[in-house]
Amino acid sequence: MRRLATHLEIDPSAVSLMLRGLRKMSAEEANLISGLLTIPVTEVLARAGIPIEEDTRSFPIRGYLDIDGVVHELKGTHLRHFTAPRDVPLGALVLQVRAPAVQQDGWIMVAGQFDARVQAMIDRLVVLEIAGGARRCGYVKRGYDPGRVTVIPFPSGTAVEDVSAVAAAPVLWIRPM
Repeated sequence: MRRLATHLEIDPSAVSLMLRGLRKMSAEEANLISGLLTIPVTEVLARAGIPIEEDTRSFPIRGYLDIDGVVHELKGTHLRHFTAPRDVPLGALVLQVRAPAVQQDGWIMVAGQFDARVQAMIDRLVVLEIAGGARRCGYVKRGYDPGRVTVIPFPSGTAVEDVSAVAAAPVLWIRPM
C-alpha cells in the first residue's frame, strides 16, 4: 500500500481507506491505478464499487463474406451475436469472413449505414449494394464509365470492373478472430 500511495502521491492511510471502500477514488487515481496494473480503467472502477455503464453493444452477425468478397445473408432467428464498442451505430451491419484459404478467415467486420453517395466512398473499404440486390465487400475505385465503380474484393479475389452500385456502407471496424 505504501508503494501504491507513493505512485498516487497520497497518504498510505488514504489508500487503505480507498481500498476498503471508505474513501472515494478520484478519476485521476483510477487512471493511475489502471496504468500501474495495466488493466482497463473500467475494471478498476468496477472493483472499487463504482457503477459504470457498459461500454459495448451486442449485434447479430447478419451474414458472411466468401473469398471473393460476396456477401451471403444468414437467415434464422438464432443468429450469433457479436459485442462491439458503444460508438458503433445501432443500425450497423455485422459480417464474418468465411474463407479458410486466407488469413482473414473468421474476422468480424462492422459496416455503418448504407449511403447512396457511392462516389464519396472511393478508396474506402465498404460493403457495396449492387444494382439487382447483390452485395460485395471491397475497396471502391473509380469506374471506367460514368456512375460506375470498380471493386477490389476483400479479403481476396479479382477486381470487378464497372459495377453499377446503388449504395455503400463504410466498414467502421474490423476485429481479427
